[in-house]
Amino acid sequence: MKRFKFRLQTLLDQRKSVEDILLAELAEVRREEAAEVERLDSLYDRLEAALENLETAMSKNDPIEEISRLDEYAKATRDDIKVQQLTLEAVRERVEAKRLEVVKAMQDRQVLEALRDKQEAEYLAAVAKAEQNELDEMASLRYARGM
Repeated sequence: MKRFKFRLQTLLDQRKSVEDILLAELAEVRREEAAEVERLDSLYDRLEAALENLETAMSKNDPIEEISRLDEYAKATRDDIKVQQLTLEAVRERVEAKRLEVVKAMQDRQVLEALRDKQEAEYLAAVAKAEQNELDEMASLRYARGM
């Protein structure tokens, strides 16, 4: 008998390739998220250093202009942190949206794979039944000839 051929194989292949593309896009967005987290961590480090410098300047009784400059720098760094947090939140939303797309694509592919597996099992069962019928027929013919 001929081999099993899944009639929707082209669609299954297309869905698999869509899933692969979406997985690559998800990886890219996650790399972007990691970079944004790194920028935020860097800003927190800068803020910590700025606050230490401000504290040191105040304890050494530095001129008020120097203390004011350090304070402004710390305020600007806090503002940068707020902006970076919003940026990171937006990237995380994109990651979640892309993840949901990947999940949907995986489900679409898995539905077709389940259908293919079911049809293949049915095909193999039909082949086995046909072979068994042939064997039964041959046995019946041999028995009938032997009589």
